[in-house]
Amino acid sequence: MITYELTVILRNKEVESLIDRVKDILKKHGAGILSDNSLGVKKLAYEIDRESEGYYLFMNAQIPPDSVKKIISEFRLNNNILRHLFVKIKKAAIA
Repeated sequence: MITYELTVILRNKEVESLIDRVKDILKKHGAGILSDNSLGVKKLAYEIDRESEGYYLFMNAQIPPDSVKKIISEFRLNNNILRHLFVKIKKAAIA
């Protein structure tokens, strides 16, 4: 498994259920969530889908390499996930 840092921007409504949905999607594809941290609601630099604010969620997770594309596909299908970013963390940075 590879360790990734995920950044997810959610619509600012029903945030708790959206966070649970994001975690469920990750777990469904075999990901192990190492940590999660939220910055809360922040103003976006530009409107995304007519939203000017978003709820920022940061997570570290170990994800099987073949599951990343499947997770991204599910994130794209969910209209409440405004943006997402997966960054691979190198082993030297973890230690």
